[in-house]
Amino acid sequence: MKYKYSHGFTLVELMIAVSIIALILGVIFINWRVQINRGQDVLRKKHLTDIKRAFEEYFNDKGCYPSATVLSTCNGTALQPYLAAIPCDPVSKLPYKYVPVNDANLCSGYRVFTSLRDTSDADIGKQGCNGVTGCGFGVGFNYGISSGATVALPGFNPNYTPTPTPPFQTGFNACDANGICNSTTNLSTCPVSYADSNCYNQCSPTRWDNRCL
Repeated sequence: MKYKYSHGFTLVELMIAVSIIALILGVIFINWRVQINRGQDVLRKKHLTDIKRAFEEYFNDKGCYPSATVLSTCNGTALQPYLAAIPCDPVSKLPYKYVPVNDANLCSGYRVFTSLRDTSDADIGKQGCNGVTGCGFGVGFNYGISSGATVALPGFNPNYTPTPTPPFQTGFNACDANGICNSTTNLSTCPVSYADSNCYNQCSPTRWDNRCL
């Protein structure tokens, strides 16, 4: 008696094989994405180091730090000869966040922030910041440089889990020309105002639509 054997895979075997291959590819993709993010974070840190060096050289020559809008133009020349071109985030192409320690006295110090994609980076915690909630100057701004102050906002709790962002309400706070949230009594000159004292983190020197005129 002759027996006829079928060759090939059954549907179940094919599904299992495809699932295993998909799982392997998924792991490879995740690891690849993590390495890409870390490489971009290295560049972000380098940019902030370059900015800090330029700011300190600027201070040594002029006795004060640059204006609060100096980093607002990507590839700009506002910091020459201390820095050939103003660096910006390598992915979003947005300016780094510059926060003077005192808006009325730029000579007192500064903070400059970026958003690292690797939120588990050990350097974030060393600065008293949180990978997701940041350093107290806006969600996501989780790494920075500073002079005259700590990077993280004094009293900021990096382990605090914030409640969901409340819905927008008209209020008495607005973004000023430096991209800082301040209280205002003249809402007629402000295109957008906020009930929350941090303007729901919507302030930025480049966000003209949110700026109080």
